[in-house]
Amino acid sequence: MAITTIEAEGVHEWRARPNCSLNPSARRLLIGGILFLSLLVSGGFLIAGAWLVLPFAGVELAVLYIALRILDRRDQSSETVRLEGSRLSIVSHLPGGDIQHDFNTGWARLSLEADTASGPDPLICIRSHGRCCQVGHLMTPEQRYQFYTDLSRRLRS
Repeated sequence: MAITTIEAEGVHEWRARPNCSLNPSARRLLIGGILFLSLLVSGGFLIAGAWLVLPFAGVELAVLYIALRILDRRDQSSETVRLEGSRLSIVSHLPGGDIQHDFNTGWARLSLEADTASGPDPLICIRSHGRCCQVGHLMTPEQRYQFYTDLSRRLRS
C-alpha cells in the first residue's frame, strides 16, 4: 500500500491508498482485448458448428467484467489522517462506506486493537469522548506500527 505524507506549516497529513497496477484506461484496453479474442475464438467454434462455446464465453466475460469492477471500486479506497493544530481529522473512503471523524488532539487516545474482520494484525484505534475510529485498513502491519509511533509522537508534542 502506498502512504503519502504531507507536511506543511502546522499541518501533517497522511494518505493511504492501495497500489493500482492497472489504471482505468489500461483496464479498458485489457478487457477490450480479451473480449475481442474471446469472441474471435468462440465465433470460429460457432462457424465450425460448436455453438455451445459462445454462451460459455459470454459467462466467462461477464465474470471477468464483474471482477474488474470490484477491483475498480477497491482501487478508489483511501484513508486520510490530518493533524492540524488541536484538530485531528480522519476521512475514510472504503468499500463499506465513507467515514469522517474529528477529534481534539488533547483528548484523543491511540491504541492498537485487533479486529476480527481485518485479520490478526491490529488496527489503530483513535478514541475520544466515547467515540472510536479505526484506521490502517489500507496499510501493511509495518506501516501501521510506523504510523502509530509517528502519530503518537506528534500528539504528545
